[in-house]
Amino acid sequence: MLFAPAAGLRIRDTGALANVGTNGYYYSSSPFASGNIYAGFLNFNAGNVNPLNTAIRGDAFPVRCVQHLPKLFLVL
Repeated sequence: MLFAPAAGLRIRDTGALANVGTNGYYYSSSPFASGNIYAGFLNFNAGNVNPLNTAIRGDAFPVRCVQHLPKLFLVL
């Protein structure tokens, strides 16, 4: 199971958090395109999913999704 929370992002100029709880931003492990200085990333919200975008890495998106481990939590 894959869990990717809508963690928002940290704005590079101010350090403020933005879009927490409404948008998810996740960097790709590779740049947007060969020779391109921008990072590729996935963006989603309640209305859509945009799988291929570009961003300056200074915008501080979460690095990875969260894996749910079923044996870690006990339901009583």
